[in-house]
Amino acid sequence: YPTYEVGAQLVGARVVRSDAPSTLGSERVGLVWLNSPSNPTGRVMSAAQLRETIDWAREQGAVVASDECYLEMGWSRTPESALSVCGGDYTGVLAVHSLSKRSNLAGYRAGFVAGDPALIGELLAVRRHLGMIVPTPVQAAMVVALADDAHVIEQRARYGARREMLLPALRSAGCHVDASEAGLYLWVTRGEGCWATLDWLAGQGILAAPGAVYGSAGDRHVRAALTASDAAMAEVVTRLG
Repeated sequence: YPTYEVGAQLVGARVVRSDAPSTLGSERVGLVWLNSPSNPTGRVMSAAQLRETIDWAREQGAVVASDECYLEMGWSRTPESALSVCGGDYTGVLAVHSLSKRSNLAGYRAGFVAGDPALIGELLAVRRHLGMIVPTPVQAAMVVALADDAHVIEQRARYGARREMLLPALRSAGCHVDASEAGLYLWVTRGEGCWATLDWLAGQGILAAPGAVYGSAGDRHVRAALTASDAAMAEVVTRLG
């Protein structure tokens, strides 16, 4: 997800990509971003991986920020929150959540951070002086949405049904779907550069996102979204067939 890198660059930090931060050796690390379930790959970190990363970050004096925006959208694996593996000690750990996915409130720009009270206090102080205050009507809508689980279950079922349509259609069309254990996307490859795959899809009137925009490791994948309407998804399946 490009925003992590952009945010680091804005404060003059250097970004190091790693699936195993404990292998970074003598690198001086101040902040570790986790993204599980991942955007765009849909990969899910195990509880053991989360614990190992948090333990290592604490040894380094680094803060762990865990992006958990797709936590309710697990398919072949059940995602876990970083806060659930801390044994009740949230020191140095933040979990970042968004209502854009679980509650379909993308236009509201509504989300929240939970975890270390001291760190959250610092975030509140910074946001207050930057003028980044969530409007009262949006906060009221968030309270209602967070108090209701029924719509989240409905949203999840809707995305799950689209996934069950698109996944076999892509495979039947000669595509391979990697990871994609959770989230709102399928991480798709045809064993070629992502731009060639996009051209192939465009020839059938189908849009996807180039994996290269998520880093060089994605240059042979495209990201297919489950966020189109049911009717549009059915049309995609027809065109792939």
